[in-house]
Amino acid sequence: MRISWTSNYVPDFVSYCQDVREISRRVHKTIAIMSAVAAHVNSISVGMCQGFSAVLLPQLLDSNSSILVNNVEASWIASLGVISNPLGALMSGVFMQTLGRKTTVQLTSIPFLIGWTIIGLSTDITFLCLGRFISGVAIGMSSACYVYVAEVSLAKHRGVLSSFGPIFVSIGVLIVYSLGSIMPWQVVSILCALTSFLSFLSVNLTPESPSWLASKGRVADAGKSLMWLRRKPSLADKELAEILNNLADGNNGSSSAPTLRDFAAPAVWKPFLILVCFFVLQEASGIYIILYYAVNFFQVAGSTVDSNVASIAVAVLRLVMSVTGSVCIQHVNRRTMAMASAVLMAVSMAACGAYESAYGPLLVDARPYGWVPLACILFNVSVSMLGMVPLPWMMIGELFPLKVRGIMGGLVPSLGYFFIFVTVKMSPSLMTALATDQIMWLFAAAAALAACFVAAFLPETRGKTLLQIEKLFSSGDRDATHKGAAVYAEKKKFKPGDPATAVYTISSLVDACHKLPPVRPPPGI
Repeated sequence: MRISWTSNYVPDFVSYCQDVREISRRVHKTIAIMSAVAAHVNSISVGMCQGFSAVLLPQLLDSNSSILVNNVEASWIASLGVISNPLGALMSGVFMQTLGRKTTVQLTSIPFLIGWTIIGLSTDITFLCLGRFISGVAIGMSSACYVYVAEVSLAKHRGVLSSFGPIFVSIGVLIVYSLGSIMPWQVVSILCALTSFLSFLSVNLTPESPSWLASKGRVADAGKSLMWLRRKPSLADKELAEILNNLADGNNGSSSAPTLRDFAAPAVWKPFLILVCFFVLQEASGIYIILYYAVNFFQVAGSTVDSNVASIAVAVLRLVMSVTGSVCIQHVNRRTMAMASAVLMAVSMAACGAYESAYGPLLVDARPYGWVPLACILFNVSVSMLGMVPLPWMMIGELFPLKVRGIMGGLVPSLGYFFIFVTVKMSPSLMTALATDQIMWLFAAAAALAACFVAAFLPETRGKTLLQIEKLFSSGDRDATHKGAAVYAEKKKFKPGDPATAVYTISSLVDACHKLPPVRPPPGI
């Protein structure tokens, strides 16, 4: 039917289009946030598992505990929550490549639920260790959340949405520290299991990653996923065209499985080495030792403040600074944040080491300015959340090409978790072998080295699309500009709006509605 456009209808139509445009903008932003939140609910369980040993061990080492353990057994209980992380990360890499990103994120909730239930019902150390091992597998699998969020987010939103992960981890740590200060560990475990069930349900609300769907040849499903995420056909058309062009590129091949030649490409091994080194320096800076042994660490550091109160203060600061980092990441370059974070961590640990060198021989009650160790450690934790802690995890989903992103998104976190296990397992021996001031100086040196590494090698990814980041490594130009990406885009075969490749034929009509300028009604109307 042919529509006759008259002056009587133009003002109403334009007003309607303006309303649609504003509603579309708000809905798209809400949808993106909802998808990221649903995926990162698993991160709450990650934080609970990471902080649980700080709650569990003091209660187990108490003489009135129903399960009595010695220091060696306590060390294994803490480290078993980490030793299985690499296994879980490798599993997630395989699952992401074969089953999909969303499915992997949802499957992560299952070992969390099983592990917490076993821990809560444990009557001896064997079941306690088994529950910690299984929940550790789930922590490793949770690395899929960062890959999923990176693939469903627009470049301008990717940083802040990925930073939801550290925020939710911090929330989990705070919850478990707070509950552990007033409840027995068995009750805390059951409450943590409920969070895992909530995570499983929330992921049902989100679509599968359009990039993964397209890589498997399911282009129509990828288009539907993008329409759900973007709520604007023209934007979905454009993004789908970019994904198909990326897959059509000779470096990415088709939907076939990646080969050894793909892993030998500079776009793969360069970010692999950068992230592995970043993780090594992150663990060497001591931040995870402070997290896993919060209560014990404050006692060793000679703080005069109650250890449980201090550990809760650490969790609160982690949460506040995670939110602060999420705000900063939208406006500040990744490299700048990482360097500032590392330098300030080095300064705080050096100050704590200097204090311990000066007053370490004195009894804790006789030391002047007894708040200094606590202040230095809290400051260290705070600034670490601005860059050194979240950025390596966030960049896993950014730096690798689509064809190998699933596998590398499992391999790199598995190595990161292995490094965490080594540091957590060695911590008791480290605290015995070295004086407290020496430990602080060691952490300070590692943080200073991390700042130098970031300045020399870490690429800048803020505001860049995943394709631009891939080309950045392929070309070897660490500071590639948007102009270079635009030139590359001109060579593409797929173009949004082209009848041969367009997915949504209605896109041109809806896009015209969105772009109509305001029109004043003619006189007399």
